[in-house]
Amino acid sequence: MEDCTQSVRHICLKIECLMRDYRFDEANHFSATVMKKPNDIPNHPRILCWRGKVLIYIGADVIGKKHLTQALNFDPDLKECQKLLKLVKKGNTMKEEAAAVFKEGKY
Repeated sequence: MEDCTQSVRHICLKIECLMRDYRFDEANHFSATVMKKPNDIPNHPRILCWRGKVLIYIGADVIGKKHLTQALNFDPDLKECQKLLKLVKKGNTMKEEAAAVFKEGKY
């Protein structure tokens, strides 16, 4: 079962490989297809985490953050997801701070 194309490990590796190859649209399409499957795979925390990463990389930060939060609801100890969620939150605060500095003309 470890080599099954529908295993969680295989799905996560495929998404990771597509993203490392900068094929974000293909990774988005594949992960969206996986999320529509009727079995328990869409509710697996690792798949939700990777789907969140894909969405963040294509610019859908709000939806990606929701997927990361949902993954942490299923598995609060998922370190990879915790780190990514912290980075997203930090990035958002830095964007807000930069926008405030720019509006004040202190750039």
